[in-house]
This record gives sequence, structure tokens and C-alpha cells, in this order.
Amino acid sequence: PKFDYPMETLYGNWEGTGIYVDGDWIDLTNYLWYEYRFSIKFNSDGTYSGKGYFGNGSGTYKVEGNMIYTYIDGKEYARYKVKSLSNNKAELTMAMEGSSETLELRVQKK
Repeated sequence: PKFDYPMETLYGNWEGTGIYVDGDWIDLTNYLWYEYRFSIKFNSDGTYSGKGYFGNGSGTYKVEGNMIYTYIDGKEYARYKVKSLSNNKAELTMAMEGSSETLELRVQKK
């Protein structure tokens, strides 16, 4: 399975800049929304670490097509559908393991 984007584009530390809620984008760079901030770092060796609103921890990941799957202790934690990824910005649809609910996210590489 191959990723639809150059892998080098994925590697690095990504910070959440927006979450789509009730028809509007919430700007996570605004101090009013700091409690919802999050970040995730993808390493070239297949490991990742995340912190913030969606939890703190680390594990492994795999990519396939336009999907990124993250795992903690071998169990799926979250999956991301990449809607757009270019240079240092991306829009994603995230679903936590076992949930059919999704969140729209904007992230920026730092």
C-alpha cells in the first residue's frame, strides 16, 4: 500500500489550527480555544507521538491511499482521511477507533 502523497510531506510535527463544529471553523490559535489544541508528530521510522485534546501518548502508524492509521500497543487509536496536504498545511477527517463520528481538522506543520 502506498500513500497518495510524498511521505516526506507527512514527516514532522503538526499542530491543530482548526476544528469544524456546528457549521463553523473554530480557530485553535485563538487563546479562547487553547484547551482544544493538539499536535501530532510523524517520524520516518513509522512511529508517532501526540499530545493535547485527543490524548497524550505515542505509538505506530501506517499509511494507505489517502488514509493515516495510528496505533497504540498494536490497537487502532485514530484514523485520518487526508482531504488535502500540501507544503505545511493539511485538512483531515478524523475518527477515533470504534466510533462512526468524525471531526474535520485543519493542521499546520511547525
